[in-house]
Amino acid sequence: MTTSLVNLSEYPLHEPESARYQSLVAQQKQLLSTEGMINLPNFLTTEGIRTCKQEIADRTDIAYHAKSERHPYGYHRHPEHPQDHPLNRMAKTQSFRLAHHHLPATEIDALYRWPPLRRFIADITGNQQIYLSGDPSNAVVVQVYKEGCGQAWHFDQALFSTILNVAESTAGGIFECAPRIRTEEDPNYTDVQSVLDDKSDRVQQHHVKAGSFTIMLGRYTLHRVTTIEQQQPRISIVLSYEQQPDVYMDLETRKTSFGPTAPELPA
Repeated sequence: MTTSLVNLSEYPLHEPESARYQSLVAQQKQLLSTEGMINLPNFLTTEGIRTCKQEIADRTDIAYHAKSERHPYGYHRHPEHPQDHPLNRMAKTQSFRLAHHHLPATEIDALYRWPPLRRFIADITGNQQIYLSGDPSNAVVVQVYKEGCGQAWHFDQALFSTILNVAESTAGGIFECAPRIRTEEDPNYTDVQSVLDDKSDRVQQHHVKAGSFTIMLGRYTLHRVTTIEQQQPRISIVLSYEQQPDVYMDLETRKTSFGPTAPELPA
């Protein structure tokens, strides 16, 4: 059933040797390289959106209400720096989360594991091969942003991030980002500070639509989800792929992110 979830007429993932596939990959790979983020509209079919929403709705009662504070680079304060330094600018993050261990034998899980999707992402991100995450919780994360929820400015740990957008809010819930604002060598605290102070011209706003697929260089792109202002929730599914096998988060972070019942084993 996985193939019915993806709009193969526009995104021929099942035909990687075709001219259409090669042209699509070349175009999106270039855009990702230059822009730091791409958003592919209508990636999921109507059935795909409906199936994902139903599988999420069926598990709403077990979603973990995650609330935390963080700065763009992590969760721990740095007393050696001033209070207004980006490493100490704490902001609230809140969402309702379903983790991979909540999603066995689902179409969401099958889509995450689907080899053509992995190849497509690898081709666009310029990787010879990408691997499924070894983490029992963080491999697939459903983020449900209800009224009052949002995500603070942050960088991702992984080099690239892949997000299926399943539902959009009617007010708030805007995806904002400042692509390529830092590098591996330079944290660029000055420009990050400007973003935090709402004084930067590097910030982009994206009203991502249900059914779209976002690929972003999340390690170098500062990004957030603005606070949801009305009851219509924003729902996204974060698919975690790695550049090497058996990558997983430490137990403390897993429990903090997904609750005390999160699995203790790395896989």
